[in-house]
Amino acid sequence: MIKGIALTNFMSYENAYVPLGSGLNLICGPNGAGKSSILLAISVVLGQTYTERARRLSDLIRWRADEARITLQLDNRAREHGKPFPQYHVDTVTVTRILKRNGSYQYLVQDHPVTKNEVTNALARYGLNPDNILVIMHQLMVGKFASISPNDKLEMLEEAVGFQSYRSNVLEAQERLTRAAGEGESLAQVLESTKETHEYWRREHERFLQKKALDGKLAELKREMAW
Repeated sequence: MIKGIALTNFMSYENAYVPLGSGLNLICGPNGAGKSSILLAISVVLGQTYTERARRLSDLIRWRADEARITLQLDNRAREHGKPFPQYHVDTVTVTRILKRNGSYQYLVQDHPVTKNEVTNALARYGLNPDNILVIMHQLMVGKFASISPNDKLEMLEEAVGFQSYRSNVLEAQERLTRAAGEGESLAQVLESTKETHEYWRREHERFLQKKALDGKLAELKREMAW
């Protein structure tokens, strides 16, 4: 989905462009060459809230620079749910995040100002949550991942591979089945109560018919005695 990343005054990079292809991409180099900085830059644009390199995003700006600029080239071709950014009728869209020394930041899409929510919501439609450790994992985040609960790990894995909706659908179906079973049990209780009521009135009706027959015989005997 990411075709390339351009870095300007970001950490050790003054100006750099890293092309990325589909499938597996390997970035090799000695310690301190800036390999993990590329991954960190991607996560910063995508909106990840956790970084192990700095307490503030402004700390990621290159020394003596007033601002840093990171630009991602994203594949904007239509998928199952349409284009990530349907308002742009192009196959490649640039998403830029500008970090300023005073702590403020700005987002641009195709060089037009947008909000962070517009970017994160567009990516969320495709199951890309930058705060999911399994989507983007920096150095030192393995220990953080090991400390979370097994259930949270499972949910992260399902979200990363696109199974989150499957879990939701299964749980929703289970809830509907539980409700249906409860409604069926209630209906069975109502039917049982109805049977008891029906049996009661059937016996009452038989008694009424017997009483009516006896009243008829009594009236006939009285007529004979009067005669």
